[in-house]
Amino acid sequence: MAAIAFDRFEDHLELLNPLKGFAPERQRIEVYRDPLLGHTSVYNPAIEEGLKVFLNEVDRELIARLAEESAKTCVFCPERVSGVARFPDDLIPGGVVKVGEAVAFPNLIAMGGHHSVAIVSRAHFLELHQLSPELIANAWLALRQVITAVRQRDPTAAWTTVHGNYLFPAGASLMHPHFQMLIGSAPYTQHARLAEACRAYLGREGTRYHDDLLQQERATGDRYIAATGRWHWLAAFSPLGSNEILAVHESEGDLLRVGERELRDLAQGLASILRLYQDLGHMSFNYTLYARREPETPDGFQCLLRVFTRQNPAPAYRSDDFYLQKGLQTELMLHRPEALAARARGHFANG
Repeated sequence: MAAIAFDRFEDHLELLNPLKGFAPERQRIEVYRDPLLGHTSVYNPAIEEGLKVFLNEVDRELIARLAEESAKTCVFCPERVSGVARFPDDLIPGGVVKVGEAVAFPNLIAMGGHHSVAIVSRAHFLELHQLSPELIANAWLALRQVITAVRQRDPTAAWTTVHGNYLFPAGASLMHPHFQMLIGSAPYTQHARLAEACRAYLGREGTRYHDDLLQQERATGDRYIAATGRWHWLAAFSPLGSNEILAVHESEGDLLRVGERELRDLAQGLASILRLYQDLGHMSFNYTLYARREPETPDGFQCLLRVFTRQNPAPAYRSDDFYLQKGLQTELMLHRPEALAARARGHFANG
C-alpha cells in the first residue's frame, strides 16, 4: 500500500479586532490539500466562534410559507405527476419507472445525453430526518432501471452521475424532494478529473487510490466514520463543499454491478448523514454519486458519493459559494474534518 500524504500548511493574519476593543489578535489559517486531486480547502479556527456569519438559522416560518405556496402548483405532487415528461415506450414501457413512492422520468430540459429525474416522495416537503433510507433507496433503484434501459440502447452511455439539490440554496428549482441523473458518452469536468487521477494512481502505485485511502483512514480513525455494508463513510480531508462527507464502495465503480442490498446500504448511510446535518442546524444540501461503466481493463475507479451542506433558506439569502469557491476552487471549512467525523459517528450508531 502506498502511503497517502495528507498535506496541510499554515498562514497567519495579525489585526486589531474591533469586536474586542481593537486588541491585537493573531489568527491562524489552515490550508488542506486533497491527496488525489490537489484542490485546497481553508479553515480558520475563529470561524466556529462566528459561525452564524456563515450559517443563518433555519427560518421555519419562511419554509412553511414556501412549502404551502409552492405545493399549489407543484408538478411533482401526486395530483399533478401525470403531467411530467415520459420516456419513449420502446425505452421504458409506460414512460415512467415507479418504485415505492419514487417516480423516474426524463428531465424536461436536458443537460446531458440522458438526463432523468426521480421524485423521492409523495410529500411536497420533508425535514432532513424524514428523508428515510427507504425513500432514498427507492429513488435510486428507479434510476438504476433507467441506467439498464439506456445502456441496452446506447453503447456509448458510459458515465453516470446521480445528484441531489435539496431546497433553493442548493440550486433546486422545485421544493418537492427529487434527485437527478446524467448519463453520457464522456465525463464532465470533475468526473473526468476523478477518473483520470484514479487511473494515474493505479498506474503509478499498482493499487487503487480509494483502497489505500480507506486502509489508511481506518487505521488512524481520525476521519473514518463507519461502514454500511460495502460502503465506507469518512469526512473529506480537503472538502469540495461545507461539511463534506464521502462514501466509497470498496470494490465497484459501476452502479449496475452494485446490487439492491448495497444501494439500500448506501441509502442508510446517506440518511444518517442527513440527520447529522439537521443536528448541525442545516436544511439544504447537495450530493453527487460518481460511477462509470465497467471497463475492459481495470482503471482504479470506485463509486464515490460526495455530500455537503448549503446555506439555509432565508429572506435575505447569501450564497455560500463566493470567490473562494468559484474563482479559487477552494472550499471554506466550517469544521475540521476530524471533528465532523466524530460528530457523524453517533448518527450511524443511532441509525
